Amino acid sequence: MFQDDVFEELIQYLTSMRASFEKYFLEEQNTKMKLNSWTHNSFLSNLQKPESMSNEIYESLLEMSSDTSMESLFKTTPLNDFWCRIRDEYPTLGKMALNILLPFPTIYLCETGFSTYAATKTKYRNRLDAEPDMRLQLSSIKPDIKQLMKNK
Repeated sequence: MFQDDVFEELIQYLTSMRASFEKYFLEEQNTKMKLNSWTHNSFLSNLQKPESMSNEIYESLLEMSSDTSMESLFKTTPLNDFWCRIRDEYPTLGKMALNILLPFPTIYLCETGFSTYAATKTKYRNRLDAEPDMRLQLSSIKPDIKQLMKNK
């Protein structure tokens, strides 16, 4: 009985997650992702020129993709960090890639904030000022409790 309830909740959760993904990644956006796949797969041997890319930028993409040190950096660093690091050497290409990649982290941060707010502001805590709690929950800074207590 308990397993059936958990199973049903899991199905419901995954279904809502799929609906959420479909909302964010519509067919039009999927087409854009295919056109901008060079940001994720810059070192493929059959790299096609995206329609939105000028010949000059495409040439610098080909130059970058033939550089083995860049390929090594691409494999060892996160995607956003890679494109940030190459902005000095390939400024236009780096800026273009970051403009394509930027919306996803910002959407993630917004969703995280809303989820934190919803978890903090429950029906039992509806009069609570959620701002200080959210600041603590969303911050990546870990407080030094001993130092704070010492100063008190």
